[in-house]
Amino acid sequence: MKESFVVKFVKGIFEFTNDLSRELSRVPYKGFRYSNFNKYGYSHNKTYSGFKNLENRKLLKRTGKDSFKFTKEGMLWLNLAVFRYFRNRYPKWDNKWRLVIFDIPGSLNVKRDSLRRRLKYIGFVMIQRSVFVFPYPCEDELSDICKKLKISDYVDVVIAESIGSREEELIKFFKLN
Repeated sequence: MKESFVVKFVKGIFEFTNDLSRELSRVPYKGFRYSNFNKYGYSHNKTYSGFKNLENRKLLKRTGKDSFKFTKEGMLWLNLAVFRYFRNRYPKWDNKWRLVIFDIPGSLNVKRDSLRRRLKYIGFVMIQRSVFVFPYPCEDELSDICKKLKISDYVDVVIAESIGSREEELIKFFKLN
């Protein structure tokens, strides 16, 4: 029961964020309204109950009548939930790495920094300033982010069977054993 709420909640945050064109990594800090989740087909009572559950667990803090903000513990929980979202979609690792490589011009440095924040938020690990790695299929999510930021021409995804000398370290980090 909690697992399905977590997945729905994380999906809701992704949808909510994309619809409002906000940066994914900033929404939890600014706060959000549980009533905004109703437009995604979630019942008002279930959504409110879910938010109250998270508030009781001290993962959310009420900031208004129907608005909430993540606590420090809540941000840690959310980051794990986002990673679990990908892990649950792909329960068995396919032994392939997704390398995101980008060369975004300096004139677009705000968008470049936003992409970095979003990649880290999803769970990517930075190998170099413009190279990130992730073990699960995420091409659709990455494509959506790049389209929203209008930087698709500057970003590539390479699917590799080996990541080189850091592979063992990354397998341990992502708990892929």
